[in-house]
Amino acid sequence: MKLSALFTHVKTSKAPGLAAIAIVTLTALAARPLRSMAAQPKLPAKAVVAPKPRVVEIRLSGALADRPHSFNFSFLSMAANRRPALTHLITRCNALAKNPAVAGVFFNLQGFDLTLTQAQEVAELIHHLRQAGKKVAIYATNFDTNTYLMATACNEIIMAPHGDMFLPGVQLQLMFFQGVLQKLHLQADMVQIGKYKGAEEPLTRTSASPAFAGEIHTVVNTWFHQIIQTIARNRPILTPADVHADINRGWFDGRAALKAHLVDAIANRLTVESYVRMHFLGGCWINHNAVAAVRPQTNAAGPFSIFSLFRPPLHTISTGRPAIAVIFADGMIVDNSPAADENDSLVTPWRIHREVRMALANRMVKAIVLRIDSPGGSAAASEEIWQILHRAGAKKPLTVSMGAEAASGGYYIATAGKSITLDPGTIAGSIGVVGGKIVLAGLFKTIGLHVETFSRGKNVGLFDSTTAFSPAERLFVTRLMRKTYGLFTHRVMQARGKHIANISKVARGRLFVGRAAIQAGLADRIGSLENVVLAAATKAHIQNNYQLMIYPQPKSFADILREKLGLQASLPIGLNTALQTMPANFQSAAMQMFEMVQTIQQDGIVLCGPIGLVQN
Repeated sequence: MKLSALFTHVKTSKAPGLAAIAIVTLTALAARPLRSMAAQPKLPAKAVVAPKPRVVEIRLSGALADRPHSFNFSFLSMAANRRPALTHLITRCNALAKNPAVAGVFFNLQGFDLTLTQAQEVAELIHHLRQAGKKVAIYATNFDTNTYLMATACNEIIMAPHGDMFLPGVQLQLMFFQGVLQKLHLQADMVQIGKYKGAEEPLTRTSASPAFAGEIHTVVNTWFHQIIQTIARNRPILTPADVHADINRGWFDGRAALKAHLVDAIANRLTVESYVRMHFLGGCWINHNAVAAVRPQTNAAGPFSIFSLFRPPLHTISTGRPAIAVIFADGMIVDNSPAADENDSLVTPWRIHREVRMALANRMVKAIVLRIDSPGGSAAASEEIWQILHRAGAKKPLTVSMGAEAASGGYYIATAGKSITLDPGTIAGSIGVVGGKIVLAGLFKTIGLHVETFSRGKNVGLFDSTTAFSPAERLFVTRLMRKTYGLFTHRVMQARGKHIANISKVARGRLFVGRAAIQAGLADRIGSLENVVLAAATKAHIQNNYQLMIYPQPKSFADILREKLGLQASLPIGLNTALQTMPANFQSAAMQMFEMVQTIQQDGIVLCGPIGLVQN
């Protein structure tokens, strides 16, 4: 190819990142002195064809999970069993970054969905790929705010010409259940420690108090500002004012998005691979074999393949290689029970103890990373988990990575770590206590059930579910809660005392997002789960040869069949039916609320952050 032709190819390319390959080549050619033709040795007539660079395609579809989930049996779809996992993506992208044979990565999104903090995590992975010299392109028919935020980390964004890009901004909705309880003739009798706590409000109010509403407005405003700044930083052609205007416009098809410089090129799904190959100088070949490493699938070709679902999950670590153990504490924190201990969507002391014990016993595990995504829950269980983690940290280095939320009890257990890292959009804090009970007297009366009580002892009826608190009982519960609050703040100051001058300014239920949590002294740095794992590996001197060990291990189909039915199956038929008609994000928030109600009924005092939050 002539230099003039090469330059024309680069100049007309709409992929500034991918074209950088050609620019580097031009510089090298211009710097090399030309020999005279007479000095050149005679070469064979056979032309030497340079191998085309290898671009690895990673297809992502479905909702991203933070870790590999257990088998999910559904009569409607088996798609839940093929959800991609962030931990798989971290492992795969790190391997690609280190592979000199890989010149680029092509993310192909097909109905992919992820949260704001997950988008920030994946964007960090993409940045690391680019820092390793890989050119990264991304394609989707449709983009929403979170998938587009992830896409802006790439060298080039490609979109279908008739696709949809919807950038509406940020919306959080709060679900209030007081009306539901009234229809069931139930009463939430609650006590709260912390002006801004708000955890009891969905059970006792029909709208947010001014103090709690102010905290939620802060979260929304922070997320909105982060989205604008991230897009403008990753796409310098756009100013923050441009991005703000684009969000106010809201909707774009592919051609409009190209005109607004939100994407770099448009192509349909049949031609996008040709486009990617064309925009690598000299062409490239796309390796489609990376999909299985990101989203494991079951081969159903053979008549007996279904029995593979009944086998125990394979261990994720090979002997002879050092490892970083990543323990996930994602979900409500509840007390031990046979059902809860086997439910990997709940966090119990026994489950954490079991996983910590395995990590400590494995000599190849050099450090532990605790990944938290929890609104909190049981106060007693949170303290028990803190004790387990605190002892583990004395034996092997233990650091904390926060996901979408580490509130109340979720933050409580985080203080056991040597350091705390969070995503830019993480909600942290909510240091406060909520206690009370659900009074069933109205329900009993409605169904004709009469309960006659015989008792002896001044406080025997304290958490009796047939009566509300008397003034004396309410005072007694408040004293218990203040004691729990004192222990909570003590744990915080024990871990963060060097960073927090006045605990009252960061406690009382206040919520902090990302950098605000660092400024408040609640966390040390912004970073992804990958950053925390790499830091742990570097400190252990294994950064060049390590792998991840994920806890809890996903369960097989047979494990799921052996477990008891969960909370949803125990709900009244009408309520369960209503839940099934809700969108998935509302179902999740509602189930979290019912889990909190069960925890209150069992424990009385809980460390719980905002419940019933729905992100749209």
